[in-house]
Amino acid sequence: MMSTKSVYKVVMPKLGLIMTEAMLVEWHKSDQDWVDHGEVIFSLESDKTLIDIEAPASGYIQLLVAAGETIPVLTPVAMISAEKGDTIQVSTAASPEVPTPVSASSPATTIPTITAVESGEVRATPKARKEARLSALNLAGLKGTGPRGMVVSADLNQLPAEMDLIKATPVARKLAAEFGLDLNLITGTGPGGRISRDDVNLAVKTRLKTGPGPAEKSSLPLTGLRGVIAQRLSESWNERPQVTLFSELDASLLVNRRMDLKEKLGKISYNSLLIQACAQALVEYPHLNVQLTETELISLDEVNIGLAVDTARGLMVPVLHNADQKTIGVINDELLDLVQRTLNGKLLPGEYNGGCFTITNLGAFGIDSFSPIINPPETAILGVGRITKKPAVRDGELVIRDSLTLSLSFDHRLIDGAPAAEFLHRICELVENPDTFIKLDQ
Repeated sequence: MMSTKSVYKVVMPKLGLIMTEAMLVEWHKSDQDWVDHGEVIFSLESDKTLIDIEAPASGYIQLLVAAGETIPVLTPVAMISAEKGDTIQVSTAASPEVPTPVSASSPATTIPTITAVESGEVRATPKARKEARLSALNLAGLKGTGPRGMVVSADLNQLPAEMDLIKATPVARKLAAEFGLDLNLITGTGPGGRISRDDVNLAVKTRLKTGPGPAEKSSLPLTGLRGVIAQRLSESWNERPQVTLFSELDASLLVNRRMDLKEKLGKISYNSLLIQACAQALVEYPHLNVQLTETELISLDEVNIGLAVDTARGLMVPVLHNADQKTIGVINDELLDLVQRTLNGKLLPGEYNGGCFTITNLGAFGIDSFSPIINPPETAILGVGRITKKPAVRDGELVIRDSLTLSLSFDHRLIDGAPAAEFLHRICELVENPDTFIKLDQ
C-alpha cells in the first residue's frame, strides 16, 4: 500500500492563449532518474519556438509519454515522487492544473503505470527508445525480449555491428526531417561527432546558398513552422485588400548619425533606428496602431513593433514591446538579444505575440524595394530596401546621396490611401532627420 507522500504531476504547459498542443521534442531525464527542482526535464516545440521546461519539484521522475509525441496542453507527461520506484497511476487526459501536488494514495484512474511507451507497433522502454534515437536506429521490426515483447536496451545489439550509426540530437533529427536533409551528409560538431541543431542549421543555410545538385530533388513537408507561415500568409492575402505605397528618401543624415552613435554606444543597427522612428510615427498616427477582430476594431495602448527574422526553420517575427518608451541603446540591446534567441529557437511566447506593426528589411540581400505581406492581425508592415549611392539635385547642384526606399503595405479595410500616405511620409521625414526621433540614454 502506498504512503501518503506528495507526488507532483508535470503537465504539458499552456504557453499562449491560442496554444492547444505542443510536441515533446526531447526528454533530458530517463525514467526513474532523480531530478532537482528547477532542473530542465524536457524540451517542447510550439508553433514558433523551442522551450525548455523545468521540474516543479525534486524527486524521482516517472515518464508518461514518449519524446516526439504531440501532446494536448495540460495533459500529464510525467510524475515526480519522493522515493525511487514509486509507480503512480494517472490518467493522461488533459488536466486543468499546472504542476500541482497530488496524493500518491489517490485512487487509480484509467491508465496503468507506464514503464514503456508505444510508437506505432513498437513497444520499448524509455532507455531503449532514447538510445535508439541518439544512434538513429529504427526500432520497427526489432524483436523485443522484455516483458510482453518490449524492446529493451540489450535488444539493440541485434542490429548488424557493421551498421554506420548516426548520432544526432532529437531536435537536430527533427529539423533535418523538416528540411529533407540526409543526416549522413551532415558533419556533427558535438561530443563524439554528434549532430546538433546548429549543424543542421548550417547545412540548411549552405543548401539555400548553393541549391540542390543537378540530379537532386528536394522536398519540404508543409508542417511545423513552415505550415504555420503558409496558413497565416494565405489568410492575410485572401482576407485583406492589401495596398503597397513606395517612397524613396535621402538617408545620408541617417548613415552619418549611425556612425556617430557607433562611436559613442558601440554597434547600432539600422533596424534599431527604424524601430524607433516607426514607434514615434505610430504614436503620432494612432489610427495605424489598431487590430481588426471578427467583431470589432481595437485601438492598441502599446506600441509593440516586430522585426521579421530569417531563420533556418522559416520566417519569425520577434516583438519589441513598448518601443516608443525606450532609448536607442535599450532598443538596440533588446533587439540584438531577441534576434539571437530567435535564431537559436529560444523565444518565449510573449516575445513573438502582441505586435502592432512589423518591419521587414531585405537590404542585406541587395533588394531595393518590394511589397511585403501584412503580418496578421496587424494593420500594416514596412518594407526596407538597401541603402545605395545615387545622384540627386540639391540647391541646384548635382550631388551623390545615400538613397533608401521604404514600402508600406496596409489593410485598405481599415486605412484609406491618403492617411496611409501621410503615415509613410512622416516616417520618411523622421528618417531623413534622425535627430528628431533618436532618444539617447541619459
